Amino acid sequence: MEPIRLEFDNRLSDQLEADRLDYRTTAYWKIDKVVALILLGTGAYAAAGAGLHWWTLVWFPVAAAEWFNLLSLRPLQVRWFFKRNPKFRETYRLTFSEEGIHFQTASIDSQIAWTHYSRVAEGREVILLIYGTRMYTVIPTRAFADAAQRTAFLDLATRQRGGRLTGDPSAIRRPQDDVKGGRQWRQSGQHSQHSQHGQAVPPPSS
Repeated sequence: MEPIRLEFDNRLSDQLEADRLDYRTTAYWKIDKVVALILLGTGAYAAAGAGLHWWTLVWFPVAAAEWFNLLSLRPLQVRWFFKRNPKFRETYRLTFSEEGIHFQTASIDSQIAWTHYSRVAEGREVILLIYGTRMYTVIPTRAFADAAQRTAFLDLATRQRGGRLTGDPSAIRRPQDDVKGGRQWRQSGQHSQHSQHGQAVPPPSS
């Protein structure tokens, strides 16, 4: 197949969406939902037993905040990292092929093997190539020329990683049907690499 070439500038909105998508592909997402339900149940029990007081009602907004992950400091960390990393001010040029990924900026020219990554997560605004805990390459969906190029990229990425599709494949091909904001492919085993936290581009091979 023909190589898939993408070129894009980094945006803070992409990084924030990537962090949310990565969070939704982890066990923490489910744990936070369970905690939110426990808080909600505690509030209902307290209100039923002691009546409506501030200390019985406070459980409900806290439960809502926990459900929607509003108590996390991660968005502030992402903003801080984005503003202070000079690499985010460069234009990225990525070429994806059967042989690997060619990554270019004004300061970097590197070839990365597909084996660097362990799984792929697809959301409405970004696609993540994940290679560790909170470590991933962000591919904005706006970088694709059209839906056909996006589909070709996903086919290539999943084929190269030997991954299996989690969920309904037909739904994943339609971003508007994306369930819970993200889908992911997993590969058995984990390939670890040393790199920057929440990396937005393929890191140079070490």
